[in-house]
Amino acid sequence: MIIYGSRSKQLLKESLIEKCPGCGTQNSIDMYVFQKYAHIFWLPFFPMGKTGVSQCDHCQQVLKLKQMPPDLKTAYENLKSTTKTPLWMFIGLALIAALITTGLVYDKNKSEKNTRLIVAPQTGDVLVVKTEANQYTLYKIDHVEDNTVSVMVNDYVTDKSSGIDNLKRKGANAYSDETFELTKAELKQMFDEGEIIDIDRK
Repeated sequence: MIIYGSRSKQLLKESLIEKCPGCGTQNSIDMYVFQKYAHIFWLPFFPMGKTGVSQCDHCQQVLKLKQMPPDLKTAYENLKSTTKTPLWMFIGLALIAALITTGLVYDKNKSEKNTRLIVAPQTGDVLVVKTEANQYTLYKIDHVEDNTVSVMVNDYVTDKSSGIDNLKRKGANAYSDETFELTKAELKQMFDEGEIIDIDRK
């Protein structure tokens, strides 16, 4: 279950010279500036705007922003314009940006690694293959001789890419004893066309 919602944090408390609209006492108003922010699992994600509340020290009258007379609203707007939103309220957005950046770097490094491996296949390489039926299986290179690559096919398939690790855990006994041959050029073509989506080399 995802716990999300919004909270408010007091940013500023300032004493004003304005008269209390309730009891008429001069210099008795405290103005509070609050920052509202969205959170998920209590982790701040992004700010949602500021609001204000006034309180009289004498009669204890509390006024929300909508209830304030014009002079108090003006005082609030002046304070609001000089009150900065804390950077920690952007923590969630910063984490998402960092995760996206990390994912992009990982994908780039993985693609560069696979590009190097596919042109120089080796015995024991495990190729993750996406079939025409949008399923996933594994090819294991049995041996390489000159321009020819002998491949064993895994006996199992999975409908989801998340199931590939389960196929790998089945071990060497999950591959057919029979092999078929491909040229290095054919392997490279399969990679370029997105049929081979990953390569594992120990």
